[in-house]
Parts: sequence; structure tokens; C-alpha cells
Amino acid sequence: MLALLIAAAVQTAAPPPADAEDKAVLATAQAFFDGFEKSDVAAMRATLLPNAQLMSLTSRPDGQTALRRFGFEETFGTKPPSGAKEWMWSPVIIRRGGLATVSAPYELSINGKSIHCGLDVFTLVKADGAWKIASISWTAEPDACPEIRKM
Repeated sequence: MLALLIAAAVQTAAPPPADAEDKAVLATAQAFFDGFEKSDVAAMRATLLPNAQLMSLTSRPDGQTALRRFGFEETFGTKPPSGAKEWMWSPVIIRRGGLATVSAPYELSINGKSIHCGLDVFTLVKADGAWKIASISWTAEPDACPEIRKM
């Protein structure tokens, strides 16, 4: 009986608080979003490793998924769309040594209108004492916001 109580307590225990490194990893991903919202390409670029790669998986009305891979400059080299805002919630950080990932549900809006929701996955590397984004992958699911907002 005691073993069952201990097992139940372990399964429902809150995750350990984020340490300073996890906070720094998350702050880097958030800084990318902050630059995006301000249409500040330099601020966005400052969070990235050179040649960082981006990948989107976009759900289409016919049920197919469009895969697109590109570099930062191809999409944001001049300026993100004005009025764009992207935010995430419930991030999960996995980190080992100088490698980390952040995955989280997110929503994208332009001028206050929801465009789509999805899952963001950031891969980060600690380079020269700072966390930098090596890649960002995401799903773009225009019809999934009600479901994803519950995550």
C-alpha cells in the first residue's frame, strides 16, 4: 500500500523549477518572438546562429501537408509582416550540455486576427556562452486553434 501511495505521489509531483540555463534557453526563444512582433529583423537575427534553418509543415484544406524548408534571410531578411504577433504557452525544455530544445503550442495573429496555431520546436546551441537558435520548426494549422488552445 505504501508503495502505491509513493508511486502516485511521484506521478503527480510538479516538475522541478526551471534552472538558470532553462530560463536562458526560453528567453532566447522569447526574444525571437519579441523581435518578430516589433518587426525588428536585427533583434530576431541576434537570437540565431549563422545559417539557422527554418521548416514549416502547413496543413492544407485537402488534408495534405506542405513541407517548406528555408533560411532566415529568405523569409525575414527584410522585415516580418507588420502587426504580426506570435506567442507560445506551456513550453517544454529539454537540455543536455550545450544542446536544448523548446517545444510549445503557439498562435499567430496579424493585426489581432488569428491566422493559425500549431506546435513550435526550437533547437538551440550554447555558443560563446550564449544560447542561440540553430533551427525553428513549426506546424501551421489554420483550423486547429480551438484544440491547440487547450494544450
